[in-house]
Amino acid sequence: MASRKLGSVLSEFSKRMRESRRLASDAYLWSSRATKKATPYISDKRRDSIVELAFLRAFLAWEAFLEESFILYLLGRTSPGGYSPKRYYFPPNQTMATEWLAEGKDYAKWANCQEVERRAFRHFEQGSPFSQSLRSNQSVLSDANAIRNMIAHESASAQVKFESIVRRELGTLPITGTAGAFLGMTVPTSTPPISFLDFYISKFESCAALIIP
Repeated sequence: MASRKLGSVLSEFSKRMRESRRLASDAYLWSSRATKKATPYISDKRRDSIVELAFLRAFLAWEAFLEESFILYLLGRTSPGGYSPKRYYFPPNQTMATEWLAEGKDYAKWANCQEVERRAFRHFEQGSPFSQSLRSNQSVLSDANAIRNMIAHESASAQVKFESIVRRELGTLPITGTAGAFLGMTVPTSTPPISFLDFYISKFESCAALIIP
């Protein structure tokens, strides 16, 4: 990673977002009926499972993006637009930077945007460029993390948080009550209409563009 440039990190992230969108798009194509008599290649249940996979892959790419961009900025790299934050720490190499960020644990976690923001304030002046991007999108990113947990863990607490998000957004739960069913639904009042999956991926992309200008 140390030899990589921030521009290539952003480019790879954008590629992975496109791949997640295509995976979900394929799932809807495979589950559709060309005619009333046609048999879809996959069921709606299978489609929703693939949509969940598409979202999970996008979220994992978002976490990887945060980690890579954070470490490269900490190593003194500059964005394609010429931006470089003021650092408080100066690790000599990637290995040392990774160890510092882990703070004695096996690895640093990047799913919780508030935790990432606190980490940014410890290492960069005013937490830039992470604080501005994460704080202005905190609610959406927190919801995305909760949906990620619902897909990955299916625990009782994850279910409660997920259902709270769905009720807030839709006023009711989808018939199946799955994350995939919710992600495939249209965001109310969105113009033009977009699915929740595309909404969250778009937020990841806009945040990434602010982090690497």
